[in-house]
Amino acid sequence: MALASRLKYFEDAKLGRVFIGSTAVAGTAFPISTGTAATFGLWNTDPNKLAVLLRLNVGYTSGTIALGEIGLANVSATAVATGSNITAFTNGVLGTTIRNARIGQGEASSMRFTPSAATVVGNTACYWTGSSIESATEGLGIFTMSHDFDGAVVVPYGEFVFVCGSVAQTGLFTMSLVWAEVDA
Repeated sequence: MALASRLKYFEDAKLGRVFIGSTAVAGTAFPISTGTAATFGLWNTDPNKLAVLLRLNVGYTSGTIALGEIGLANVSATAVATGSNITAFTNGVLGTTIRNARIGQGEASSMRFTPSAATVVGNTACYWTGSSIESATEGLGIFTMSHDFDGAVVVPYGEFVFVCGSVAQTGLFTMSLVWAEVDA
């Protein structure tokens, strides 16, 4: 069996359709699912594309850890505006916080990604990863979480998904979200 046929996302990555959005090295805290300050997420603003979530990686960086589960919340909006469900959005930068998985090549993403800040209302939890933070004490071991969505979560036009917790985190976490973009 050829190597390429055994690599789960290789064909899409080779074609430049897979993207990686990451926090800065200092990381970011993530809100409770009902919070209004989203800090790390993906927004589909292209009516011609779907974002298919592939993987979420989370690692502890620093600060006070709160116990709880890690998941995604979503909110519907097609524009940043007063009265919209998204009233502020800090865009990630291509080549810095957003990269094509075909490193150094491939096209720019059609999505909007924030590695740090968006102000939202009307959001709800939509997906729990099954990974929880079990200890609030630093140094008890390595905290890592790598969740494979396996393409089971699709973000259509007008939807914003962001990392959240079952409780708000004040600790900082370095994160990467991997997604594929396909025609709607």
